[in-house]
Amino acid sequence: MKLFVWDFHGVLEKDNDLAVLEITNKVLEQEGYEERLSKEKANEFYGLKWYEYFEQILPLLTNKEHMALQASCFKYCEDHLDVLANHIKVNDYAVEVLGKINNSKNDQIILSNTRQSDLLWFIDTVGIKKFFTKSKIFGVNAHEKFRVKSDVLAHYLKSKEFDTIIIIGDSESDMELKNVAGGLTYFYNHPSFKLNNVVKTDFIITDLREILKQI
Repeated sequence: MKLFVWDFHGVLEKDNDLAVLEITNKVLEQEGYEERLSKEKANEFYGLKWYEYFEQILPLLTNKEHMALQASCFKYCEDHLDVLANHIKVNDYAVEVLGKINNSKNDQIILSNTRQSDLLWFIDTVGIKKFFTKSKIFGVNAHEKFRVKSDVLAHYLKSKEFDTIIIIGDSESDMELKNVAGGLTYFYNHPSFKLNNVVKTDFIITDLREILKQI
């Protein structure tokens, strides 16, 4: 049996970056800052934690102030779920791929740098909840530095054995999960995004259906 380890944002969903852009600028305005995040910069910052966006936009602020702005963004999200729902969508071919893995004898989990409650809402909103029980969904909340994906994955693997582990993500840190789990890494780069960095990975794909070769 194989284990498929999925990142969520930018892999199983798309257009969350547009929601991040809108919310970041709403919070900057609300907090009285003149600076704004451009779409070009949002693409450049893609994959960073929210407080790291503010480190780039407002470099003279303290870490405490950056974290406070991040907290304001999360609060804005909670109060304006319609903004998120207007933007995020299930990614191309994600339903097809998840369904085929689900119908095979393999296992799959979601491991995301997102608060657990938010991640459950996201998964339900984009329509892939049916493919995962709650025990297969892990919101790591690395934005608050409480846990990291590698620790969560190591704990999940502790009492289980798999023939191969397939890791699918869109960040360097996702690819580094191979150091914990072994297996194969797939770096997913959405066709609308330019690949800016050379990432150490086994495969780079722009179509999730490439994963089906591993079933």
